[in-house]
Amino acid sequence: MGSTVGKTLRLGRIFRSDGRTVIVAMDHGVDGPVEGLRRPGETIEKLIEGGPDSVITTLGILKLYSGKLALLPSTIWSIDRLKPDPSYVDLALKLGVDAIKISVFAPLEQREKYEVFGPLARACEEHGLPLLAEPVPVDEQNGRVVLDVDQVGIAARFGAEVGADFVKVAYTGSPKTFRPVIKDCPVPVVIMGGPKMSKEIEVLETVKGAIDAGAAGVAIGRNIWQHQDPTSMVRAIVSIVHGRSSVRDAMKAFRQ
Repeated sequence: MGSTVGKTLRLGRIFRSDGRTVIVAMDHGVDGPVEGLRRPGETIEKLIEGGPDSVITTLGILKLYSGKLALLPSTIWSIDRLKPDPSYVDLALKLGVDAIKISVFAPLEQREKYEVFGPLARACEEHGLPLLAEPVPVDEQNGRVVLDVDQVGIAARFGAEVGADFVKVAYTGSPKTFRPVIKDCPVPVVIMGGPKMSKEIEVLETVKGAIDAGAAGVAIGRNIWQHQDPTSMVRAIVSIVHGRSSVRDAMKAFRQ
């Protein structure tokens, strides 16, 4: 009973009553100072003003900016994907985060790399902590993210089968190709933002396409905080995800 209640309460903070969520992924700083995240506190303030539902971030940022992050509806801790351990769950509960996220970027053929999800999912289930799994197939030759609908669909379903409460996957490029991914995945699906896009409308069309296909929301990083106006970008995305706005109407956020 306790674990079920815990998950219900925490997921209720990540997802609004419409079953959707706008998550800002800002766990990229582990690769060093990244443009847009050089001053995390300022970035967080700008994001909060835009009204997202959650932020994915690292242990260091959680510790340093907990006061600012407390103003958000929820927070998600991105744990070390190289050395994941079920003991992270105990610390996550002490930190007060609403979920943990683990990513695996690997060819689907390297199945052993995806096995990290299972133990974490079981530990999360025991303690009532939601798990966001990010299984991302990549090309074995060049390491690029694979957008093939079959591979993305397999990855999403795998995340659900091992016990993740929601999954984050690549958008396959159109509502038509993404619908089978959503249809065959029994848990909510959010899309990753991918590489930095050159135009605002590209970001919003991607968001709208995913939502039209049935996605539960987004978990976007650099296409938000590397934008010259992160607050307006969040507002525009929120208007599509929660307000069912058209891309044209969402673009008005940048003219306010």
